[in-house]
Amino acid sequence: MSLCDGFAVLDFETTGLSPAKGDRAIEVGVVHVAPDGTLEDEVETLIHVQRDLGPQSLHHISAAELMQAPDFAGIARSLGAFLEHRVFVAHNAQFDSGFLNREYERLGYRIPVDDSDTICTLKLARRILGVGGLSKCCARCGIENADAHSALSDARATAELLGIFMKEDPRWTGWQAMMAGAAEQDWPRITEGDQEWMPRRSHTRHDAAPYYGVVPSEPPARVSTAPTDASRSADDTLIAPVEAGGVDTTLMEIIASRCSTHTRFAADPGSVMRYLRLLDDSLVSASLSLHERIALADLASQLQLSQEECANAHEQYFREVAQAAWEDGAPNAHERQRLLDIGHELTIPGTVIDHATADTLVDAPIDRISISDDIGRPVPLHRPFELCEGDHLVLTGAMSRQRGEWEGILRSLGLVPRNAVSRKTQLVIAADPDSESTKARKARSYHIPIVDEAWLEDAISDGIAVTANDRYPSATSW
Repeated sequence: MSLCDGFAVLDFETTGLSPAKGDRAIEVGVVHVAPDGTLEDEVETLIHVQRDLGPQSLHHISAAELMQAPDFAGIARSLGAFLEHRVFVAHNAQFDSGFLNREYERLGYRIPVDDSDTICTLKLARRILGVGGLSKCCARCGIENADAHSALSDARATAELLGIFMKEDPRWTGWQAMMAGAAEQDWPRITEGDQEWMPRRSHTRHDAAPYYGVVPSEPPARVSTAPTDASRSADDTLIAPVEAGGVDTTLMEIIASRCSTHTRFAADPGSVMRYLRLLDDSLVSASLSLHERIALADLASQLQLSQEECANAHEQYFREVAQAAWEDGAPNAHERQRLLDIGHELTIPGTVIDHATADTLVDAPIDRISISDDIGRPVPLHRPFELCEGDHLVLTGAMSRQRGEWEGILRSLGLVPRNAVSRKTQLVIAADPDSESTKARKARSYHIPIVDEAWLEDAISDGIAVTANDRYPSATSW
């Protein structure tokens, strides 16, 4: 006869409220609680999904963080081992068990977790404390939950709440009945391979809470800053892992992992220009998403550009952007900040940035990359982007303004909001530029720039051009 090992308290962070409508789990935290209410082991990981992440202001998880996290298939076996022969507990168990079941169903498994054999601390709290919300329960019971709306912190708070309830009502027959049922659980044999678990970066750096170890025989690692497996890109192909720091990795650091150090032969000017075209298209918002950094580094590698050639191209590009900013006099505060942002993204030497953002521009000779078109005309490295009347724009993700409000504003300005990305789309505005929503993935496949809502706000305040006739060729042409 099997024995129950106690309780498994689980919390998910999700993209929304309904797994039936396609919402997904993007973070899981689980805490083991002994039959006597003592907290034991705990584990957590982000979960990679290919869709927008819903209300990021609530869960504070960025798409870049998820890019190299395991997908649910990669944690299904070890998570099952962490839950098997334990009573499933959650604060609003119907919600979390619904997501858990749906994620396993996507893989073709039926798991023994349903409303009949779970403990809901939300229901217990209403009966015992007279309040329901987790924050109110924590306040009533003196439980600290400083990192609320992160999965492990909420799971830990719920586990402490469970321990209090067990002491408050030790004679409740549900405790023993649930444990007896959990002892007889029959979990399916899960064949998917394990991937390394990856907590939020903020937790690997700052989480001072005790960690007691993990029970499964092949445990997921709680702390991981450099995933060993390749991660899936937006088009489902494998991309090499970013070894140098994930979300905070600079473009030059990723290039260093893919390209040789020094030039061995003169680079083809056409190859340099192709790289600079993608760089210019990617810097519409003066910052690069992690997707864009990886795409640029991959292109540099494909074109056999060296790190030295990329650095030289970056500096020349920055100098041309700076010259454009000074054409009509000293740059304003917004233009200076743009130069600072681009300089930071491209790891431009501080002296060059200082010169470009000084109060007075001192003329200095510039070594130019000489690139011409087929009939000998010089080709500009930087093509200023502005919104033009008639431009097709696509919105994706949950933004601060409602979708309908944004669409009304765009139409009033002569812009054309669309529901789907096509080759006619000039720009995609995303709640998170690293979004892996269907729209964002399609935009990347067409090399259409993706910017955030703040950029759109600024662009609108700068004004809309009357015509698009003089626009440079779109990003789809590079």
